[in-house]
Amino acid sequence: MKKIFLLFVFFLIPLISFGAGLVPCGGPNENPCTACDIIVLIEKILHFALNSGILIIIGAIIWGGIIWITSMGEKKKIAQGKQIIQSAIIGLIIVLASYIIINTTFWVLAKLGGKDYTGTWLQLECNNPIINTENENRN
Repeated sequence: MKKIFLLFVFFLIPLISFGAGLVPCGGPNENPCTACDIIVLIEKILHFALNSGILIIIGAIIWGGIIWITSMGEKKKIAQGKQIIQSAIIGLIIVLASYIIINTTFWVLAKLGGKDYTGTWLQLECNNPIINTENENRN
């Protein structure tokens, strides 16, 4: 059953990454990377980790519920299922608290960073001057 759970998690992880690049800079026909892009990279990695954590917590709550339901009155299995659910809820509280702390920290960095940072509280963006490479490719 644990193997099925792990396969389930690994198939869902790509769905939360949305198939986007980590940093939209430094490649061909893209702007050069700046300090802002490094902060955006760190933010995207942390969001991915937090989203993955929430997925794992949901799986743990389901797993604890399955153990509890299939316990057939065995007090040991009922206690085990309750403990798994309780631990998952504590983990959810920790993950959500860290999510708030991380987003607030990046929001403060954006406000202190000046006009290079834009975006919302949940997602920073960089204001880089757009480099026109079309003329370079024609030569």
